[in-house]
Amino acid sequence: MKNTIFVLAAAMFASASVNAQSTVDSIRSKYQMQAMPEALTLEKTFPVIGSYQLNNAGAEASSQAVTVTLDQENKGIVWVEGLPEGKFKAYLKKAPGTYRIVAQKSESGKQIPEGTLIFDPSTSTLNVALGKKFDDADPAAIFNLAGTEQADLASAGATEVKVKSKTATSKSKTKVQLYSAVKAEQTTSAANSAVPQQ
Repeated sequence: MKNTIFVLAAAMFASASVNAQSTVDSIRSKYQMQAMPEALTLEKTFPVIGSYQLNNAGAEASSQAVTVTLDQENKGIVWVEGLPEGKFKAYLKKAPGTYRIVAQKSESGKQIPEGTLIFDPSTSTLNVALGKKFDDADPAAIFNLAGTEQADLASAGATEVKVKSKTATSKSKTKVQLYSAVKAEQTTSAANSAVPQQ
């Protein structure tokens, strides 16, 4: 009788271990082990940071570089330096690359009107518009409004566009300064992405 109970208990343990192994195999067939993601760096979190080359600055300033740096005390503020207006700050409105430029005086004392700064990570392009209020509903509307005109202005070296706005009680024309710049590290990152990762 003791032998029968022992054999029965051994058979139960054997069937349980076979059943457990098939469960492990079924789980492994559904899920694959993935590589760990890379650590988040400051450049990945705030892709707008870096050096840019103006592509519509005109012949006399074609070698001028624009630098965007993060504020030391507040991560929601970036400092833009290298535009003719001087050094000014922009406030993060929508991550990762939409910033509002409030009316302010630059460090050189020049008055800077309200505007918009947008970084497009897919093309590594920085677009800045000064002279038109920030549009909360569609911040990129100022760049779409200029549309084909901006391409013509970039080739001619001009950066000023006249924008008409109409309300129920008044009409107005404002001059908007448009700047477009390409990230300087784009060529090195493109070369690095061509190298296969192991």
